[in-house]
Amino acid sequence: MPIKNILVSYNGTEAARAALSLALKMSRKYEAHLTGVLSYGPQELISSYAGYLPVGVAEHLAEADRKRRADIEASFRELTRDEPAERMHFVDVFSSADDGLMEISRCYDLIVMAAPEEDSEIPHMEPHADVVARHSGRPVLVVPKGYHTEELNEHALVAWDGGRAAARALADAMQILETKHEVTVLTVGDPAETGVLRDVTIHLQRHGIRVTPLIKPRGGKRVANIILDTCAEVGAGLLVMGAYEHPKFAEDLFGGVTNSVLTGTHIPVLMSH
Repeated sequence: MPIKNILVSYNGTEAARAALSLALKMSRKYEAHLTGVLSYGPQELISSYAGYLPVGVAEHLAEADRKRRADIEASFRELTRDEPAERMHFVDVFSSADDGLMEISRCYDLIVMAAPEEDSEIPHMEPHADVVARHSGRPVLVVPKGYHTEELNEHALVAWDGGRAAARALADAMQILETKHEVTVLTVGDPAETGVLRDVTIHLQRHGIRVTPLIKPRGGKRVANIILDTCAEVGAGLLVMGAYEHPKFAEDLFGGVTNSVLTGTHIPVLMSH
């Protein structure tokens, strides 16, 4: 079943425009509906300090926020004006940046969103890819800030470790992988153990996908670096991987493959949890 319903998180920032640009290319390829969503919550200054603000300040901030939301929708409409109007949609959702996006996402094939901004000027309008990937139940395609491509790269790389998250990501990405010209399946381990990729290779081949299995030794390198280096070596334009196998506390405190990949990637990453 092809992709027909794409959700893109859009708050008007440079990073969000990169995500929208890729989502538009996917919408054209799959003749899919594309819905832009601005998910936001109350400004922290108002929600936390409203009782201490001078008279009229909270109203002024709220009015500025309404104008910002209108400008964001206008920006989305302008960037999609050459697309079929019946397939372009926009909604804004008041909840919190993360919760609103997750709630609306449940009936979409895919969420496209920007990589997280560390110092966002609009944190109440800035959803977090790690939170959405962990809790939405939907595959999330994370687009690096500044990413641009004239046309979709039709070579994908699947990072495979045989675990639950990797299996979930593979299943969630199948609609995309079936349309790719080539798929490389990478695992990090002993190159002599060629059977480790046998089942996943057969599975993809039975879906009519051209597959190249590849095993890379760790050799003292970080797994994330091996994955990213291999993407560059084979010319992949999309990385598919399972996300956040470890608890969030451990990922935040010690780092992890998912966070390291998202920090270092130059290509979109489709991840599932």
